[in-house]
Amino acid sequence: SKATVSVLYCSHNTNNNMRFDQLTLKVPDVEGTTKFYCSVLDMKETGKGLGYDGEGLKLVLVEGGEKRNSTMKDAYWKIGITVKDLDAVVKIVREAGVEVSQPAQFEDIGYLCHLRDPAGLVIELMQQGFEGHAKPAGTLSEQATLAHITLRVADLDKARCMCETDLGMRLISVQPVPRYNFTLYFYTWSEEVLPDPDLKAVSNREWLWARPYTILEVQHLEKATLADIRVTPPSEAGPVSIHCCDSANPAKTHVLTNSDIGL
Repeated sequence: SKATVSVLYCSHNTNNNMRFDQLTLKVPDVEGTTKFYCSVLDMKETGKGLGYDGEGLKLVLVEGGEKRNSTMKDAYWKIGITVKDLDAVVKIVREAGVEVSQPAQFEDIGYLCHLRDPAGLVIELMQQGFEGHAKPAGTLSEQATLAHITLRVADLDKARCMCETDLGMRLISVQPVPRYNFTLYFYTWSEEVLPDPDLKAVSNREWLWARPYTILEVQHLEKATLADIRVTPPSEAGPVSIHCCDSANPAKTHVLTNSDIGL
């Protein structure tokens, strides 16, 4: 299926030690893209890839593909970085000469904006609190978490089967956006207790954006068909694989990949 992820190796347990570990991205200029993530977004080179301190995802860059021509129906959409003070971060990014959209409160979802890396891959910056709820923060790297990987799907049933049955993940939030004909579904292995047990509760969202680990975001395009979802052409920059690992046993890993959706 063009709208779901194939699992090369998975189990049917619900191991809450599992975490998203690495996202491998194919880019035309590894050196230049690495410099962007380190100098503009203040990531560090770690033993696992580019990222921030803590449990969040790390990026692994490999050479290949031309600059991405993103569309609103790409199967792979973006990574998301959550921060404590979005306006301060946007000022830093703009002072580095990088174009970024004007931060705005999007519906009852979050206070956010978007930019692209040198390979044309979309990055979302989202404040952990809603508009007007910024918190004191230090440097960009001190306040940031590489918090989200976002996929778009037309077949919600297959996507939920992959997340819940194949990977043993837990649905932690459902965020309908009827004005734009999509709903967001957020998945994690964590067993943290929600502030409100209602998965659609708006009151959970600031808590959700402050999680210190990476969450999978699935955007269900409610009026799209499988044929509408754009797969990543082999010649274009985009994701190669998502690696997940057991924090209690790093040797235990899952690898998610699917050429149909550019993963």
